[in-house]
Amino acid sequence: MRFFLLLVVALLSACGGGAGSSSSATVTAGAAASSPSISVSDPVAVGTLPAMADALVVGDHIVVRSRSDAFVTVNGRPVYAATRLSVLDQQGKLLSSTDYGFTLAAGYTGEWLMMLSPDGFVMVQATTGAKLLHFDAQARLTGSAIDLYPAGDYAAAESGGAVDGNGFWLATTFALLPVTDKTQYLLKLCKFDFNGRQLTPPFTISTAALHPRVAAAGGAVLAGWLENGGAMLAMWAKGAGAPTIRSLGTGGAQPYPLALNADGKMGVLWNGKATVTAAGGVMGVALDSNGAPVQATGRTDLTQETLSTNWGGNARATEIDAHAFSGGVTIAASVVGAFRTGDTPGDVLVLADYAVNASPLSAQTPMLLRFTLPGGAALGAAPVFRQMLFADHALLLAGDDDGLKAFYTKRNP
Repeated sequence: MRFFLLLVVALLSACGGGAGSSSSATVTAGAAASSPSISVSDPVAVGTLPAMADALVVGDHIVVRSRSDAFVTVNGRPVYAATRLSVLDQQGKLLSSTDYGFTLAAGYTGEWLMMLSPDGFVMVQATTGAKLLHFDAQARLTGSAIDLYPAGDYAAAESGGAVDGNGFWLATTFALLPVTDKTQYLLKLCKFDFNGRQLTPPFTISTAALHPRVAAAGGAVLAGWLENGGAMLAMWAKGAGAPTIRSLGTGGAQPYPLALNADGKMGVLWNGKATVTAAGGVMGVALDSNGAPVQATGRTDLTQETLSTNWGGNARATEIDAHAFSGGVTIAASVVGAFRTGDTPGDVLVLADYAVNASPLSAQTPMLLRFTLPGGAALGAAPVFRQMLFADHALLLAGDDDGLKAFYTKRNP
């Protein structure tokens, strides 16, 4: 532990410290309901990068996508492109930043998917369009845009994707033109190589889909979406010749497919409609090879599969940051609650690691760390979290409209 504290002190010195950093370089407010196996530093401000949208580990460093200075005016208000790409080192120090503005796609203010490629990473439009762009490892644009689905009678509306070996799977909803209030969005799943060539036919897996997401690992592929107000899954188990399609009783909440480990073990997370201290909150299940949820014997109600029972608060955001990690899954989030008994409710950050084995995820006792910003400071209105996982440590990125903070985190033996 002494070595870790010295390492964090050196880290903060190299990065300029940042306002509010304590002299001990440990979390100012301490930790409650926590495991001593997770350590976290005070946050370091990362340049001036407001409104982080996504981040990705590329080799030995990090690429962050955040708000551009470029905007268009919609209903009298500015809407910004999320096309600033910044390179950070493993400790969160800002190395370079390029604001691509609208040069990547004229007038496009929608989301992008960031996925690793052999020579850096690719970005694919995730809303209204399906342009593929290549970047080298230092976030420099290479080549020109490729349209994965050329113009036709149907227009790409939303996409979710995941890298799988020699390419990436893309689940895309399509709308028959022109779009009206009665438009149905059909969902196709296709695997592409990194040059945009189809490696499979585009499989139609739904004729009324919204908000697709994809996970892939070890030869298994899982897609999730909303259909007629319910959560749906399509799963290709490793070696299976056809997908298994089934509904999932999340009560209408958005399913987030997740690769639980590198062997192709899959799972799904979602946000329940209750608070995280009651039934509901952040929910999750592992899936068997047929895509069926793994639950306790005799249990059929998925609203009992709560992962956030001990988080001590109400979840702040609907999006869940989760990654396969060390054979299990690690989740980063924030809740509004009392940090300690008697404290005024405020923002509490949470890191929670869950094991993946034959038991339901809800039966696992997580490795849990709850902590606050120095001085109990509040997060911005819409915080976004991304965990950047390296061999010997992780960097937790927390972004909001005011800027980006980096927490050096470590799992200790």
